[in-house]
Amino acid sequence: MGFSPTDNSRAEWVPRQRQDGRRVLVTGSNRGIGYATAAGLAALGAQVVLAGHEGSEAFGEAMDRIVLETGCQRDQLSYMALDLRSLDSVRAFVQAWAQRPTAERVLHSLINNAGIAGAPGVSPDGFELCFQINYLSMFLLTRLLLPYMQPSSDGAPARIVCVSSSAHVFTLGLPTDEKYLRASGGGFFSLRYGESKLCVNSFVRQLASRLDPATVEVAAVHPGSTASGFWHSFPAWAQRCIASVAQGPDQGARTSLFCATEKRIMSGGYYADCAPAAASFWLGSTAKADLLWQKSCAWTGVSPNKLHAQ
Repeated sequence: MGFSPTDNSRAEWVPRQRQDGRRVLVTGSNRGIGYATAAGLAALGAQVVLAGHEGSEAFGEAMDRIVLETGCQRDQLSYMALDLRSLDSVRAFVQAWAQRPTAERVLHSLINNAGIAGAPGVSPDGFELCFQINYLSMFLLTRLLLPYMQPSSDGAPARIVCVSSSAHVFTLGLPTDEKYLRASGGGFFSLRYGESKLCVNSFVRQLASRLDPATVEVAAVHPGSTASGFWHSFPAWAQRCIASVAQGPDQGARTSLFCATEKRIMSGGYYADCAPAAASFWLGSTAKADLLWQKSCAWTGVSPNKLHAQ
């Protein structure tokens, strides 16, 4: 997420583009920015699948709140379990998706929202937690869901929106050394969080270059500094300080909603404050980006070349 100033010089964008007939998957959507994103899409008429690891009770409560707050129909909303700490959980999620009724397998938008600020330790797959949750599992989820992504009935391309952060600028480049990526990190104020988000931006560019934008468009977004459950691992006093200066989740979700619903976006682009933004110069290294793509495919067991045939 990261800290950044908000541009108040222009009118605030408001989501108005109806999403009737579109099916959207939002990860990490029972609270915070993910919840606000799911609620915003449901209010626009979308069928929204909420995904996360916190269980059916937490997501049931979230869906009940969305109905109360937006007036949407309860049958617009559903929940599926997904734990980005585990690549096997990602694979199981996609296997469950494949078992849905044929019409309900079609996916029109994927909002890769879930992420962590940083925590020491490694995942069950042996990767540093920020790298695994914020990037590698998102990489695998997106790759495995691509066969189900289709333009909507009006011909509008499918959309993939990946939540990044302005923190991707404050790094020493794309991490590709496996020994380093399998070592425990030091939390938000280490380089690991920014590196994971730099990987997200690189993935968005790499994926966009391989997809037909008439079929699927891809964008990375910086939500801005937002008071949400994202900071739950911080001490209580730090969370109070953040809440006193940060925007609320509804504002934090705006750029995700912009890239998910606006008729025209720049595929492969990076957005902040509902507008294209400058990304890190580190993304200019094509060789490093290609290497990260190849290694990510090897680590997750997908083809580096055949996007729709895993």
